[in-house]
Amino acid sequence: MKKLIPVILFWFPILLQAQYKNDNVKYQTVYMDDLCASLTQNKDYILLDVRSKGEHDDTSSAVNLNIGHLKNAININVNELGSRLSEIKSATDKPVYVYCSHSQRSRVASAMLIDSGFTKVYNINGGLTTFNLIRETGIPCASSFYETGNKYKLLTPVDLLAQLKKNKNIFLLDLRKDSVFNGTSANEMLNANGKLNNAMNIPLAKVESSLSRIPKDKTIVLIDDGGNDSPKAADILFRNGYTDINIAFNGMGAWNSTPVKELSDKNKFWTTSAKYKLVTADEFNELAKQPASAIIDIRTAEEFNNKATDTWRNRGNVKMAMSIPYTTLESSVNKLSSYKDKPVFVYGFSTQQEAFKSAKFLSDNGFINVHVLIGGIWNLRWRAANIKGKGELDKWVENVPVENL
Repeated sequence: MKKLIPVILFWFPILLQAQYKNDNVKYQTVYMDDLCASLTQNKDYILLDVRSKGEHDDTSSAVNLNIGHLKNAININVNELGSRLSEIKSATDKPVYVYCSHSQRSRVASAMLIDSGFTKVYNINGGLTTFNLIRETGIPCASSFYETGNKYKLLTPVDLLAQLKKNKNIFLLDLRKDSVFNGTSANEMLNANGKLNNAMNIPLAKVESSLSRIPKDKTIVLIDDGGNDSPKAADILFRNGYTDINIAFNGMGAWNSTPVKELSDKNKFWTTSAKYKLVTADEFNELAKQPASAIIDIRTAEEFNNKATDTWRNRGNVKMAMSIPYTTLESSVNKLSSYKDKPVFVYGFSTQQEAFKSAKFLSDNGFINVHVLIGGIWNLRWRAANIKGKGELDKWVENVPVENL
């Protein structure tokens, strides 16, 4: 079963510049599903982790990126790789498997290795995030070479739903702000994530002063927006004698980035106040094929036409999309009136506030079948390149500049 990767909400421009045109041209790629077989076939390989030392050691200040590492991997930050190639010089003619968190930095590193004379370089598609999402169901050799310094366990959305269905002795602790939990935040993107039924809302800032409300005789499951707060809350709980702590991997963002087909009966355990729907790239691929659908690109006209000053934002457009920038949506709504009872899909560059605000505006103005494409145009191509069997998603994107292919 293929899990949707939690969407990268905002990322460093240098990483977004990592293109896919070099895949299986300059270096080879391997899907996580095929990693075990590939390692077996290529003896005497080395694993190269090009994340920061903090990420590799699970001590990064960006706590949502502390997701373990592959055992015996050599850790060289991609930003230092050029000056530290001598450390892996003996592997010039050996298979080198390169990974990071989402397989963007690893692509930069893989190309650099090939350009530096390494002959057998493999980019591990999807990175360690994908590894964590499917390691118990899709990577048979995972347990033999995964390790982490974290004391808590990461629960994928599928794992979490399984626990909810079994009605185990679990305590759901939602760490988000009360306005987000109640769907009244000024941030429409966070409101749309909804909440898990029966979760108790104790914002992170109040956890230490609310320990009397958190039972020690139950399995604690921590929930946040996208993975930043749960590790901090886990640290507080461990320091106060709690021992059985799980984290919903990448929070409600990951929950909603997982196709409904993989979260059967999801709606029995989750509610949202949003009148519009959130759809993953896979779901968009099916739903947007319907005749008379409207696809609205809410990015700036410059981005839509590949003329943005930040060139990494020039990623083409979704086929059949009409350009209606968020700032002009209200004045343009009349020309969309024929779509009020038809499927409407809204997307941006990635998962961003404007797409959700646009969906809310349309829903509030009589459009009854509005969808937000989670991850936007960027995620369509990312998923096509990194998740096995999803290559057809790339056909939705057109007019990508050569430098960003």
